[in-house]
Amino acid sequence: MRPWLVTAVTVGLLTVGTATAAAAEDQLVLDHGHIDAFAVSWDGSALDLQLREDVTGDHVPHAPEDVLLQVRSESALELPDPVPPSLEFLGQPGDTVYYLPQTQDPNLIWPGWSTEGIPGGVFTNPLRIQVTDVTGPGDVFLWQTGSFGESISVLGGGFQLPGTLSPNVGVHAHANWAFSEQGTYSFTVQASGDLAGGGTATSTARTYAFQVGEAAEPAPATTLSVTGLADHYHSGDVATLTAVQDPVTELDHYHWFTRAPGSDEWVIVPDVGGDEYSFTATARHNGLAIIARLYDHDHNVVAESEPVTVVVDDHGEPEPPEPATQDIEVTLPADTGALVVAVDPADRRVTMSDLELSATGDRLVSTGDLRTVTVTDTRSTAPGWVVSAQVGDFAGEAETLRGGSLGWTPVVAEQPAGAGVTAGQAVASGFTGGDGIAAASTLASAAPGSGIGTSRLGAGLVIEAPTSLTPGTYTGTITFTVI
Repeated sequence: MRPWLVTAVTVGLLTVGTATAAAAEDQLVLDHGHIDAFAVSWDGSALDLQLREDVTGDHVPHAPEDVLLQVRSESALELPDPVPPSLEFLGQPGDTVYYLPQTQDPNLIWPGWSTEGIPGGVFTNPLRIQVTDVTGPGDVFLWQTGSFGESISVLGGGFQLPGTLSPNVGVHAHANWAFSEQGTYSFTVQASGDLAGGGTATSTARTYAFQVGEAAEPAPATTLSVTGLADHYHSGDVATLTAVQDPVTELDHYHWFTRAPGSDEWVIVPDVGGDEYSFTATARHNGLAIIARLYDHDHNVVAESEPVTVVVDDHGEPEPPEPATQDIEVTLPADTGALVVAVDPADRRVTMSDLELSATGDRLVSTGDLRTVTVTDTRSTAPGWVVSAQVGDFAGEAETLRGGSLGWTPVVAEQPAGAGVTAGQAVASGFTGGDGIAAASTLASAAPGSGIGTSRLGAGLVIEAPTSLTPGTYTGTITFTVI
């Protein structure tokens, strides 16, 4: 285990930004050596933020987006028992962090910062390096170790990103930092400073990529094949073809296409969206080519099968006569449809919990759940809709509890894929002021162009009442409206 006491007194930071599971083909991967991750410079009119490294050469500059900073798996460090008090912010005994020390380890990257590219007298000290939009599977910690092993913040207080560094001009610095989980991390960095002659200069915001541990291998691409094709069919035989994924994914949306002999055009088979396609063979199917395509949730093609060709051979026998048929046609006019809000008549009573004294002792509190409210929109124009509700006062045997005592937190329990239904805002009980649900409040809504189909809505309910309320049962009615 590496010692926690680091005697160097320079301060620094590694920046991390957007990274993929594997580096892009044109992205430089650095997994060891000295790196000025934040290299701030002044060209006479503007601040610039670059990454400079001494791995492929001497102070080689790069756009931060062109570099993936790799922390090797051997940086893993198990926190001791007990964790030193100065490092308790990193976690509990036995937790693993991925640690880059303040002093250089030749087997790991040694990232820091530099403002040596800024001439004196241009800016007033200190400068600012702002680290924002930090994302990743865990937490990122940055700190300096003092001469006696104490942890010193480099962010103006605290040890966890996001935060702001405040270096002076002409600084070259390094620090400890640690990641709590393996994976890809990202954040945005921007440098700024106050000009000595007045005004402020700000660099372009840059993104940095950092991979902790080994990058996950991308999942193999799915291929699609069609099985079930017989060597040949006779007229009247039923052919059943099956689309097979390799490897199998959770996707299950397909379209089948046919191409007539001598044609270059693929025609979609209507009303077939699953992994099987069945048809009754006739002489006209002879030479018909068939493919299947697999689609993702955004209806993008994920995989396409190789064509298979149907052979129909009746061995010289005449084709059976065409059966007598009739076509049945039904139309749903474009301007028809309906918008309906409903509740189940057999499930329309909400039984709240008994009112009990709250933990604060200043009110009585009861909770419960709204019964399911169903909204169905079959209007082809999809103009959108809003479901709102309003409750009256709660009538009791001896007194009335005002409807404003009821508050809620709406939820969308179920909706069709892509329906775009959103829950309304939570409304607090009006116990300490306000109308609660006694004022019309939105349960859910769908913007124009969305909301088609059937959605099921609900809400968590809370009633807050004064401690002077007379014992008994109180009943109120909530009315739902859709427009």
